[in-house]
Amino acid sequence: MMNRSKIFLGIVVFSLFFMIVANYPDTITLELGVFSGSNWDVPSGESYKIIDGAIERFEKKYPGVKVKYESGIMKNDYSSWLSAKIVKGEEPDVFMILDDDFNTLSSIGALAEIDSYMSFDQNFSTDDYYSSVLKAGTYSNSQYALPYECNPTLMFVNKTLLENCHIQMPDNDWTLDDFYSICKKVSEYSSNYYGYYDYEWLDSIYAYGARVFNEKGTKCYLDQSAVKRAIEFYRKLNNLNEGHTVTSDEFDKGLVAFSPRSLAVYRTYKPYPWRVKKYSTFEWDCLKMPTASKNQGSAQVSTLLMGMSAKSHHKSQAWNLLKELCHDQTTQQSITQYSQGISPLKKVAQSQTIIDMLDEETGDSKISRSLLNQALLGARNREKFKKYDAAKTMINTNMIKMIHSSDDFDLSLIELQKAVNKYLNE
Repeated sequence: MMNRSKIFLGIVVFSLFFMIVANYPDTITLELGVFSGSNWDVPSGESYKIIDGAIERFEKKYPGVKVKYESGIMKNDYSSWLSAKIVKGEEPDVFMILDDDFNTLSSIGALAEIDSYMSFDQNFSTDDYYSSVLKAGTYSNSQYALPYECNPTLMFVNKTLLENCHIQMPDNDWTLDDFYSICKKVSEYSSNYYGYYDYEWLDSIYAYGARVFNEKGTKCYLDQSAVKRAIEFYRKLNNLNEGHTVTSDEFDKGLVAFSPRSLAVYRTYKPYPWRVKKYSTFEWDCLKMPTASKNQGSAQVSTLLMGMSAKSHHKSQAWNLLKELCHDQTTQQSITQYSQGISPLKKVAQSQTIIDMLDEETGDSKISRSLLNQALLGARNREKFKKYDAAKTMINTNMIKMIHSSDDFDLSLIELQKAVNKYLNE
């Protein structure tokens, strides 16, 4: 009787085990959200090569996990595509995050906090990243995303124009005083020449190491001394153009000495064949953005982020995929090879392999390990609070009026600050 009971119990256990196994999927499928082409609005046709390589390596490491993604989504359509997915509750487990979308996605709870994953994963260290770029993925003091690729702002220099004006090319540690002095000499040399194009008041703010808002986005500091000095410098620089608005066409024709441009633009249009499409009528190179002094100031960096869905049913596997894309050195080296930005990982960005790659691309380039390191160590990301974009637009609109107005400048700044603070606290 006892044997029969054991046999019966064994059959029941085996049947239950078989039912569980039969109904449990052999593999877990993660969905990845990506868009086609470059995040930096320059020609690119190999973005999927990076993703496909990372997926292949990931699936070899984790045989029970497969990754799929929808191809053909253009960057301009990506935000709408992702929004529709989120509304339906069908968002990808891991997805790219455009700069303009990060604050919104974080504030509505669409992104999973990843602080605990970063802390307890022994194969992950935040020290591997440039801190300024890693901070791009923070919101309200929590980490919601990792940097996938970054794109520091550099200063393009028209070498041909400087030579025509008998002006020596500045060094990488140049200051705002050097920048203004050269712009002034260029403007005085010929009425057809201009010192700069597209240098904005915010570039001057960064150069002084100042901040326009507090981290919570509840206060605006337009009347702070460092901010006022930065805006005064921008106003003085703007006066060199005597009311003329310099255009991109004038820069393209070689009539302008300086213009802030991204590393991605430099890497795209410096080498052949894209060089013949733009800036082919003059010799040009790039420098680090000028700062208030050799030991003060920074420049802006743009960052393409990736994050995990807060609703993912496979967060552990999603974290591993996120690491493969944003922390694995092989993936990060391929970003520099097949995209136009640079890796946010210090070891990759500073590696001789990457520097050699950039040298081969751009020939007589000023790009060096030192320049990239300086640009990224001192970089600043856009502010991370919900009303930032609208507040910045509000300041931009009024700043343009103030620069060209005869009204009392200090009083106008105070009034603008009051208006912005009121909006931030509504």
